[in-house]
Amino acid sequence: MSRKYVLPDPDDRTRNDPAIIVSSKQVMKLYNQYNKYGDKIQRVTSAVKDWFLKEVKNQGWDEATFSGNSCILINRFGNKTN
Repeated sequence: MSRKYVLPDPDDRTRNDPAIIVSSKQVMKLYNQYNKYGDKIQRVTSAVKDWFLKEVKNQGWDEATFSGNSCILINRFGNKTN
């Protein structure tokens, strides 16, 4: 059985290192873990991206942007950008 992947915590970031990249493999693993009763996905689709962006916002990340199939998560520490 493979190791369970945990969504990165925004509080684990620092002002000098506010961002983290979540690989496409990690995005898929998280999606499959959270959606136990659905089909296992094999690639990052737009539906998976939409789910992931919503989930990371709910977990407290200030900004999340996909670059290809990887996602960049940023904690702005109260410094919101428009």
